[in-house]
Amino acid sequence: MTKTEYKPTVSVIIPTYNRAHLIGRAIQSVLDQTYQDFEIIVVDDASTDNTKEVVKSFGDKRIKYLRLRENSGSSAAPKNTAIKITKGKYIALLDSDDEWLPEKLEKQIQLFKNSKKKNLGFVGCNVLVVDEQTNKRYEYKTPKYKNVFQRLLENDFIWSSSSVMVKKSVIDNVGLFDESLKNANDWEMWIRIAQKYDFDFVDEPLFKYYWHGGNITRTAGNLKKIQYKEYILIKHKNLYKKHPKAYSITLRNIGTAYLLNNDLKNARKYFIKAIKVAPWYLRTYFNLIVSLFGSKFYKKILYQKRKMAGDFSLD
Repeated sequence: MTKTEYKPTVSVIIPTYNRAHLIGRAIQSVLDQTYQDFEIIVVDDASTDNTKEVVKSFGDKRIKYLRLRENSGSSAAPKNTAIKITKGKYIALLDSDDEWLPEKLEKQIQLFKNSKKKNLGFVGCNVLVVDEQTNKRYEYKTPKYKNVFQRLLENDFIWSSSSVMVKKSVIDNVGLFDESLKNANDWEMWIRIAQKYDFDFVDEPLFKYYWHGGNITRTAGNLKKIQYKEYILIKHKNLYKKHPKAYSITLRNIGTAYLLNNDLKNARKYFIKAIKVAPWYLRTYFNLIVSLFGSKFYKKILYQKRKMAGDFSLD
């Protein structure tokens, strides 16, 4: 008689690279969970520090350590490596510089079991944002949109993959993370999931995101962010064409990113494209006009707007 292989309910995936000074905190936050039926898979993207020693020091049999031979340059490859060997019914992702609060797994599993949504495949939560410069704390409340798919086409409103729990069967259905995307492969995955499954959210913060502060615009004008938005737009062009509102907003968002980067020519090009797709959005006309005055002027407007609203959104 063969011994039945033990299968935990949750597979926790922690991708990491050169964060030996932080990963211990992340792992400990999993071990401190009120729900204890899990495995932890740490995938080391060829770190050059002592990450392995830190992971091994826990001495917990539930922790598996995998090290890629070469640095993948993408957060997708480590996650995919782990997904292929997971045994749990649910997959929960944790970035190695983040930290879960103790009831994170328990409350998300409860929602999976008790949610009124029949085709539930994804459960998220709110985020406790900790500003490391000032030690101030803010709660990012994940919006509960009726049409999650439409909203995800427009923008990634999921603060971090560390907030997420997904059924393993869902990933088996929609496919692995896109390794062509060095960044935003989470967002692209959420789009594919939302196309087929329902989303639900625990309406309280269940993990800490340590924010380094700095630019109020965060990464909105970053060139890499522009590139991955353009990639997703091209990859899912047929979907966007069926949803002109989302298509126009995404074009405008790309234009805004170029504006923040002071690439005024490309900013105007995308604003004009957005207007052609959906000419009824006044905000796009406003951004087009503001682009005539340059990025500094727009940043002043953006700063004042967010200061008044207390907005710490992703874009």
